[in-house]
Amino acid sequence: MLDFIEKNQSTLKTDFMTWVGDNSAHNTWDNTEEEITLYTTTITEMWKKTLAKENIEVFPVQGNHDTWPVNVQEFSGPGQNYAINHLKSAWTDKNWLTSDQAGVFSAYGYYSKPFSFNE
Repeated sequence: MLDFIEKNQSTLKTDFMTWVGDNSAHNTWDNTEEEITLYTTTITEMWKKTLAKENIEVFPVQGNHDTWPVNVQEFSGPGQNYAINHLKSAWTDKNWLTSDQAGVFSAYGYYSKPFSFNE
């Protein structure tokens, strides 16, 4: 899929991409927090390499299997969530999340950002 996108970007004319996660293996109770985070950060780097030449807005979101334990997020305080702290760093980029958006994501597990079509 990534090879196809990279070879055909000029004809695809993509303005944005919504990436909804669920990157980790679904052997739910055998995963670790580190393993699940590594899946997403590795795929993040693959997407960044594929989209490097294009000005495509990316809206990354964690899937319910991108947390450990599955479907559970830790928000006892800002910056306490292991996965989100690592994704924040991986997703901070001009077409992904700005540092302000990443700060909100790190503290609360969500972000918002403006969107407009490329002309």
